[in-house]
Amino acid sequence: MNGYWFLFRRLTRALWFLPALFCVSAVIVIVLAYLSADLLPESLDESALPITVSGEALRNILSIVASSMLAVAVFALSTLVNLLTSAAQTGSPRAVPLFSGNRAARTTISVFIGAFLFSIIGIIGLSSGIYTLGGRLILFAATVIVVFAVVWALIRWVREISVVGRVVEMTSRLEETTREALTRLGRDGRYGCTAATLSSSPSGQTVSAGAVGFVQHFDPHALQELAEASDLTIHVLVRPGDYVDHATALAVVSGEADDACLEAVHDDFIIGEERTFDSDPGFGFLVLADVARRALSPGVNDPSTAIHVLTVQTRLLADWALTEKEAGSDNDEPPYPKVTFAPVKPSALLDAAFRPISYEAASGAPDVGLALLRGLSSLARVAPGAFHDAATALAADFTARATSCASHAPDVAALRKAAAEIGGVVSDAERPRPSTGSG
Repeated sequence: MNGYWFLFRRLTRALWFLPALFCVSAVIVIVLAYLSADLLPESLDESALPITVSGEALRNILSIVASSMLAVAVFALSTLVNLLTSAAQTGSPRAVPLFSGNRAARTTISVFIGAFLFSIIGIIGLSSGIYTLGGRLILFAATVIVVFAVVWALIRWVREISVVGRVVEMTSRLEETTREALTRLGRDGRYGCTAATLSSSPSGQTVSAGAVGFVQHFDPHALQELAEASDLTIHVLVRPGDYVDHATALAVVSGEADDACLEAVHDDFIIGEERTFDSDPGFGFLVLADVARRALSPGVNDPSTAIHVLTVQTRLLADWALTEKEAGSDNDEPPYPKVTFAPVKPSALLDAAFRPISYEAASGAPDVGLALLRGLSSLARVAPGAFHDAATALAADFTARATSCASHAPDVAALRKAAAEIGGVVSDAERPRPSTGSG
């Protein structure tokens, strides 16, 4: 994903963006209604037209729309704030931007605010007498469209407030966002770059971060173009989600690169105050784990939500691993051959997804612990090459932690049995086939 496109996506997700865009559109419609008045001659006989509208009637319609839309817009914003507060308390504050940046909510509020501004400007124009018969007809047609848009927005808003704030809706949006980030990561975990060799450190000119924060995104396409233009090899040393400071090396440039080129390499990395979902699947897994941990807290005590989150994380990792398995030959040239990148290991994603939950599940309900081991067992069985060793190690660590916290012997025995089964998992592909010979 291009760096400019990444920033544009962040801009368009801001809650103020669409309302501002709708307000500008409303002003443009009002101005066009005035400028288009010349399409109909001012001396035209009103009786010759199939429909006419007086300025007073149009002013009354716009007054009703303006007064109602102001109240509805304030109500919608206050409702959204309450729903976002509820979502932050029941799920995770890190997931709130997925709701506030939701297109349905932003579009609905934008229609309300845009309709209010449209009505106010229309009333001002009618009161000043700047509209002729043609201008009033165009303004009336635009008003009818606005009324239909408001009705559609109200229906959509009723549906939206029925789901915003629900934990299931939050996990669903987190799953969708994390899946998109896994797609950008790629089936090989390299964002389309060449796999970096770990045998030795790359040599060349170092590009430092120069700031404190988190790597939110890097643009491998722009780095590839720089490398091709100057015959360079760019070794990326950080990943989206990594914490960096002023001295952290973002990349090493091998070849003859001037200061302008090094500055361009630096600009292809976006460093911000917090992690984002777009290019960082680990952050998605972390926020999902936060939802499960909060559900296991004594104040909430909702183990079913934790079990649901474990199922979601298992599905995400299994689907990604199966996509990786079906990728084809590893010898295929990557899209960005002059940019090297240390692949994100499946074990790192598994650790980010399950380990935070294991802390709370060890001292929580035994059914959550069994659900965690069930998810690890599924991953070890579905993709043993990617997850078997990491799942076995995490299961052993969780069992030891749970054993020290549990007081009921049968619960401990059940956890140990489930963990032991993970270590003996063998995929169907690795099972010996029975002989078909006639002996």
